Amino acid sequence: MTRPAHWHLVVCGINHKTSTLEQREPLQIGHDEMARANAVLANLPGVMESVVLSTCNRIELYFTWDHSRTPLAIVGDFYTELKQLAVADLEDCFYVHEDRDTADHLFRVLAGLDSMVLGENQIVGQVRDAYSSACAVKAAGKVLHRLFHVAFRVGKQVRTDTEMGRGACSVSSAAVSMLCNEIGLPARPRALFVGANQMISLFATGLGRLDHGAFHFANRTIAKAEELAAKFDGVWHGLDELTTLLGQVDVAVFCTSATEPLVGPEMIDRMVSSPPKHVGRRPARLVIVDLAIPRDVAIERDYDPTIDVYDLQDIQEWVRQGKEQRIQAIPEAEGILAHRLDEFMHWFDHIRYEPTYNGLDRTFEDIRQEELQNILDRLPAEVRDQLDDATCRLVNRLLQVKIRTSSQNKD
Repeated sequence: MTRPAHWHLVVCGINHKTSTLEQREPLQIGHDEMARANAVLANLPGVMESVVLSTCNRIELYFTWDHSRTPLAIVGDFYTELKQLAVADLEDCFYVHEDRDTADHLFRVLAGLDSMVLGENQIVGQVRDAYSSACAVKAAGKVLHRLFHVAFRVGKQVRTDTEMGRGACSVSSAAVSMLCNEIGLPARPRALFVGANQMISLFATGLGRLDHGAFHFANRTIAKAEELAAKFDGVWHGLDELTTLLGQVDVAVFCTSATEPLVGPEMIDRMVSSPPKHVGRRPARLVIVDLAIPRDVAIERDYDPTIDVYDLQDIQEWVRQGKEQRIQAIPEAEGILAHRLDEFMHWFDHIRYEPTYNGLDRTFEDIRQEELQNILDRLPAEVRDQLDDATCRLVNRLLQVKIRTSSQNKD
């Protein structure tokens, strides 16, 4: 028997393994854009369900699609509509996984096996936020609901049952480790945190475990800066104080969703040429850690001899040295993934033949209405309703037979 047309599950993405920071920057989708991004992807021709994931290290589009167009063509249309951006030159940086490989990829992401930091746990919250955003605009459906819920269970089980989660760090904690062990800081360093999100909170938590000086928090929304300042016993500021603050701290950590840089050469020039606002002298060295994409700090590394700038690629190089301690947990984690993957694919290989995923329900309904249109108009209302109900039931029963037959004969 000929196998009927059905829907496929796919992820098309770009990450820290396949691209540079500069290549990912224009593709980044901010928190405020997520609702529209999910709506744009879900409404593209050939797409039935979708979830958009965008973090500092990866941008991935998960969707079910009908094979009428290539996944890269869909990604191209997505960015054209969302950002008026052509991505043809970056196609070689994108990876495409289909069906079983899609589920396997997401499971690895949630288990921390595909992260920049092996065993990273911050990705779980980021994926959960992405999935919730898609659900809020009803972009995700039956298949993606099941996929993501299973993936969350996989991530939890790997971290609970193996050593993968023991001592695993996030990007933020890796940055703190790099800051303390490789870069070095003065005694009781004063720190400025620009932004108000999980990355900043984790960084402040890590730095807060050390003997430190004053913490300063700056954000466009003052209330969020106040909230963080209260949590870490610090001082809050508005972004209009950045120039002054940069001249008073030893380390400045940036992680905002701004689409344009917050710090450029002009601000640095003003900071260097201005005397300290408060009593005391300017620190001899300023270390800037920029965790944002697009980057918040737009100055060259050697712009000023008293300023050191580090970004996510520097952190990526650092964490490569520390992952050996969790490598031994990989085989056990792989076993968990394989078991969960078999379970999911058993379900998916049946659900993909349901009418809502192969279009048969719409096709049969169109035929039913076409054949009955002239007949129903000539019948009394009572008979017309009875015949309409009877043919609906007939179509539904035929669909169920078709589903069962297709499932039994699928290759």
